Amino acid sequence: SVSKFFIFTSWKRIHLRRYPNFKNINKSSVMMMASSSKAHAPSSSSSSSSSSSKLSAEKSLIRKNIKKALKTLDHDDAFTKLGANASFRLAQTQAFQSATTIALYVASERLREVPTRDAIANALALGKRVYLPRVVGDFAAGTATMRMLEVTRMDEIEAADETSTMKLEEPSTTLSDGITPRPDVEDEDAPPLHLVVCPGVAFDRSGGRLGRGGGFYDAFLCRMAKHAKHAPPRTLGLCFDVQVVDEVPRGEHDIVVNEVVTESTHYLST
Repeated sequence: SVSKFFIFTSWKRIHLRRYPNFKNINKSSVMMMASSSKAHAPSSSSSSSSSSSKLSAEKSLIRKNIKKALKTLDHDDAFTKLGANASFRLAQTQAFQSATTIALYVASERLREVPTRDAIANALALGKRVYLPRVVGDFAAGTATMRMLEVTRMDEIEAADETSTMKLEEPSTTLSDGITPRPDVEDEDAPPLHLVVCPGVAFDRSGGRLGRGGGFYDAFLCRMAKHAKHAPPRTLGLCFDVQVVDEVPRGEHDIVVNEVVTESTHYLST
């Protein structure tokens, strides 16, 4: 065709200026070279897969290193003392003090998370509306999601179910009558959520957060950011000093928290 001829002659004219040996090259050779270049060029899907694998490997390495670091806190007295210091610092933040609605989490000692029962009890005593996470749905079917359910008393937190996938203490799904669903922060008539205190494996000083790989908090905070009626809540990561790293590797769906609190320091990212 005319267009193919024009492309070929233009290509040949340009290369004759640079490489005299191209003088006798023919059209079929050009097409073969173009096909070869296209075949050997890295595809975008291959590049994307490689980047994803690299990101996954970097995250896995940090999780492994943090797990080792947390073992240095195995002494019960040290763990309790450091946890109490972190909870105290949390209670002193402007974000905690000004929030009237707050999402916390029930810490897992098995996972060496900063203890939060005192913080939950403190928030309730101050008259704040408190929401705690519960994972619902089927993991195997890929329908598992995290809901934030309101509690008004500490005894509304159920003991960890050792047969469950998460093995975490969570709020019951119904009120004391066993029938009425517990209020959900994503209900249509729910008040605006002011603060979300997030657990994590690691954080950096800029608010980068590394979770456990389930993506529950990333998905929840994404939904809250798109809430039609309310502004997104402020986010705060709670962890030990040994969980703060220079930089957390981030993917496009990984959230960044506004603040990070440890037993000794309070970092403000935004």
